[in-house]
Amino acid sequence: MITKLIWPKGELKHEKNAFWVGCTDDEVIKHIIPRLSGNKEEIIKEIKLKRGPSELEDEQDEQDEQDEQDEKMYSNFFLISADGADIISYPWVMPHSGLWNASNPFREIDKETITSLNELMKLEERLQSEGRFDIDENEDFEDI
Repeated sequence: MITKLIWPKGELKHEKNAFWVGCTDDEVIKHIIPRLSGNKEEIIKEIKLKRGPSELEDEQDEQDEQDEQDEKMYSNFFLISADGADIISYPWVMPHSGLWNASNPFREIDKETITSLNELMKLEERLQSEGRFDIDENEDFEDI
Protein backbone atom coordinates (compact mmCIF):
# COMPACT_ATOMS: atom_id res chain seq x y z
CA MET A 1 0.00 0.00 0.00
CA ILE A 2 1.16 3.52 -0.64
CA THR A 3 0.23 6.98 0.53
CA LYS A 4 1.32 10.33 -0.88
CA LEU A 5 -1.43 12.60 0.41
CA ILE A 6 -2.78 13.60 3.80
CA TRP A 7 -5.98 15.42 4.74
CA PRO A 8 -5.60 17.26 8.05
CA LYS A 9 -8.77 17.00 10.11
CA GLY A 10 -10.51 15.41 7.11
CA GLU A 11 -14.19 14.77 6.57
CA LEU A 12 -14.10 11.51 8.52
CA LYS A 13 -15.87 11.11 11.84
CA HIS A 14 -14.52 13.40 14.56
CA GLU A 15 -12.39 15.32 12.01
CA LYS A 16 -9.51 12.86 12.21
CA ASN A 17 -6.31 13.20 10.23
CA ALA A 18 -6.58 10.98 7.18
CA PHE A 19 -4.40 9.45 4.49
CA TRP A 20 -5.17 8.84 0.80
CA VAL A 21 -4.08 5.19 0.43
CA GLY A 22 -3.63 3.24 -2.79
CA CYS A 23 -3.96 -0.55 -2.60
CA THR A 24 -3.56 -3.52 -4.89
CA ASP A 25 -6.45 -5.99 -5.11
CA ASP A 26 -4.59 -8.39 -2.80
CA GLU A 27 -4.05 -5.63 -0.23
CA VAL A 28 -7.75 -4.77 -0.29
CA ILE A 29 -8.62 -8.39 0.48
CA LYS A 30 -5.98 -8.72 3.21
CA HIS A 31 -6.07 -5.28 4.91
CA ILE A 32 -9.24 -3.36 3.98
CA ILE A 33 -12.15 -5.83 3.72
CA PRO A 34 -11.58 -7.34 7.20
CA ARG A 35 -11.89 -3.87 8.80
CA LEU A 36 -15.16 -2.96 7.10
CA SER A 37 -18.53 -3.76 8.57
CA GLY A 38 -21.68 -4.51 6.63
CA ASN A 39 -22.54 -6.74 3.70
CA LYS A 40 -19.14 -7.87 2.38
CA GLU A 41 -20.51 -8.67 -1.08
CA GLU A 42 -21.95 -5.15 -1.45
CA ILE A 43 -18.74 -3.58 -0.13
CA ILE A 44 -16.61 -5.52 -2.61
CA LYS A 45 -18.99 -4.60 -5.43
CA GLU A 46 -18.71 -0.89 -4.52
CA ILE A 47 -14.91 -1.04 -4.34
CA LYS A 48 -14.73 -2.76 -7.75
CA LEU A 49 -16.88 -0.02 -9.31
CA LYS A 50 -14.47 2.65 -8.03
CA ARG A 51 -11.21 1.07 -9.08
CA GLY A 52 -8.91 2.48 -11.75
CA PRO A 53 -5.33 3.62 -12.42
CA SER A 54 -3.47 6.09 -10.21
CA GLU A 55 -3.60 9.62 -11.57
CA LEU A 56 -1.21 11.24 -9.09
CA GLU A 57 1.73 12.78 -10.91
CA ASP A 58 5.31 13.17 -9.74
CA GLU A 59 7.09 16.26 -10.94
CA GLN A 60 10.64 15.21 -10.12
CA ASP A 61 13.32 13.33 -12.05
CA GLU A 62 13.66 10.32 -14.35
CA GLN A 63 13.88 7.90 -11.39
CA ASP A 64 10.31 8.88 -10.64
CA GLU A 65 9.25 7.56 -14.05
CA GLN A 66 9.99 4.03 -12.81
CA ASP A 67 8.21 4.77 -9.52
CA GLU A 68 5.20 6.05 -11.48
CA GLN A 69 5.14 2.83 -13.53
CA ASP A 70 5.32 0.84 -10.28
CA GLU A 71 2.33 2.79 -8.93
CA LYS A 72 0.09 1.62 -11.76
CA MET A 73 -0.48 -1.61 -9.82
CA TYR A 74 -2.44 0.40 -7.22
CA SER A 75 -5.99 0.62 -8.47
CA ASN A 76 -8.09 0.84 -5.30
CA PHE A 77 -8.15 4.07 -3.31
CA PHE A 78 -9.33 4.90 0.19
CA LEU A 79 -9.42 7.78 2.61
CA ILE A 80 -8.31 6.15 5.85
CA SER A 81 -8.08 7.72 9.30
CA ALA A 82 -4.69 7.42 10.95
CA ASP A 83 -6.12 5.03 13.54
CA GLY A 84 -7.51 2.82 10.73
CA ALA A 85 -11.00 2.92 12.24
CA ASP A 86 -12.61 4.90 9.41
CA ILE A 87 -12.19 3.76 5.82
CA ILE A 88 -14.00 5.27 2.86
CA SER A 89 -13.64 3.90 -0.66
CA TYR A 90 -13.34 6.57 -3.36
CA PRO A 91 -13.22 6.50 -7.15
CA TRP A 92 -9.77 6.45 -8.69
CA VAL A 93 -10.27 9.97 -10.12
CA MET A 94 -10.15 11.44 -6.63
CA PRO A 95 -8.75 13.71 -5.43
CA HIS A 96 -9.05 16.60 -7.85
CA SER A 97 -9.46 20.30 -7.15
CA GLY A 98 -12.80 20.62 -8.96
CA LEU A 99 -14.41 18.96 -5.97
CA TRP A 100 -13.46 21.90 -3.73
CA ASN A 101 -14.06 24.91 -5.99
CA ALA A 102 -10.50 24.80 -7.37
CA SER A 103 -8.99 24.42 -3.92
CA ASN A 104 -7.78 21.17 -2.40
CA PRO A 105 -7.76 20.01 1.24
CA PHE A 106 -5.04 17.41 0.59
CA ARG A 107 -1.34 17.97 1.23
CA GLU A 108 1.36 16.09 -0.57
CA ILE A 109 3.93 14.12 1.40
CA ASP A 110 6.84 11.98 0.27
CA LYS A 111 5.57 8.62 -0.92
CA GLU A 112 5.34 6.14 1.92
CA THR A 113 4.98 2.41 1.42
CA ILE A 114 3.15 0.68 4.24
CA THR A 115 2.54 -3.01 4.86
CA SER A 116 -0.19 -2.58 7.48
CA LEU A 117 -2.81 0.07 8.29
CA ASN A 118 -1.35 0.13 11.81
CA GLU A 119 1.65 1.96 10.35
CA LEU A 120 -0.55 5.00 9.62
CA MET A 121 -0.55 5.96 13.31
CA LYS A 122 3.26 6.00 13.42
CA LEU A 123 3.33 7.98 10.19
CA GLU A 124 0.80 10.43 11.62
CA GLU A 125 2.96 10.92 14.73
CA ARG A 126 6.05 11.61 12.62
CA LEU A 127 4.25 14.01 10.29
CA GLN A 128 2.59 15.73 13.24
CA SER A 129 6.00 16.32 14.86
CA GLU A 130 7.08 17.89 11.55
CA GLY A 131 4.03 20.17 11.63
CA ARG A 132 2.56 18.67 8.45
CA PHE A 133 -0.94 18.45 9.94
CA ASP A 134 -0.97 22.01 11.32
CA ILE A 135 -3.79 24.01 9.79
CA ASP A 136 -3.48 27.73 9.14
CA GLU A 137 -6.92 29.27 8.60
CA ASN A 138 -5.51 31.49 5.83
CA GLU A 139 -3.61 28.75 4.07
CA ASP A 140 -4.26 28.32 0.38
CA PHE A 141 -4.03 24.60 -0.32
CA GLU A 142 -3.43 25.27 -4.00
CA ASP A 143 0.08 26.53 -3.17
CA ILE A 144 1.16 23.39 -1.34
